[in-house]
Amino acid sequence: MLNFEKWHGNGNDFVIINSIEEKVKIKKSLLKKISDRNKGIGFDQFINICLPTKDDKDFFIKFYNSDGTEAGMCLNGIRCAASYIWKNNLSPIKNINVQTKTKNLICSPKKNNNVTVLLELPERIEHEQVKNEIRSKVKDKFYMLNIGNNHVCIKMRSIEKIDLLKIYKKLEKNIKKLDINLSIFKQAKNCIEVRTYENGVGETLSCGSASLCVASIFLTKKNSIKVRSMGGQLTFKNIKNNILMSGPANFIYKGNINE
Repeated sequence: MLNFEKWHGNGNDFVIINSIEEKVKIKKSLLKKISDRNKGIGFDQFINICLPTKDDKDFFIKFYNSDGTEAGMCLNGIRCAASYIWKNNLSPIKNINVQTKTKNLICSPKKNNNVTVLLELPERIEHEQVKNEIRSKVKDKFYMLNIGNNHVCIKMRSIEKIDLLKIYKKLEKNIKKLDINLSIFKQAKNCIEVRTYENGVGETLSCGSASLCVASIFLTKKNSIKVRSMGGQLTFKNIKNNILMSGPANFIYKGNINE
């Protein structure tokens, strides 16, 4: 039996286990079985909390997509993973320094189930061939950024009625080879609104790393900004060439399932 907990961050939902107390072998067949929302548990991503591989880190967090592929990082998921750690007394309720496949992060508990995550600014993806391929298919301004995951963020006047899957399918051959996720965003009155299609998952109610990439575009002129997706809102602050993300992490239920 596999013991798990179900969590969500702004509707971005996760199944979380830990390999600290009992060893679990992660197989694609297991992930696909559990990700099925009709026959399994259902999730956007599967999170495995492991012992760190570096002496100065507290935990190593691994992320897997619902199609069984491994993801570099997930910022909604890292908040939920940190809350899982505190809830299950794997660490005192204080700042924890965690490593992922692609980034190192500092997570801190806040009031009302909120968690802050401190990490470095995203980097531009310098790949002229892919940029030119996208430019030939997209008339709107876009940005290619990496924050542990790769994102192309397209600025539009309106995003509500846009067929996001159609845009993804149009660009899939160009962006999937670099594992680039797709986001569309627009400026609203008091925030930025965003929709995201993640490789190996589909459109999600929220994507923390996509929201951060979009926020970074505006943080060159502002100290803080709010980014809103269908699932809820995240806040980002510019802190000495780093970004501080703040958002919720909510426990749903726990259980077990046959492997």
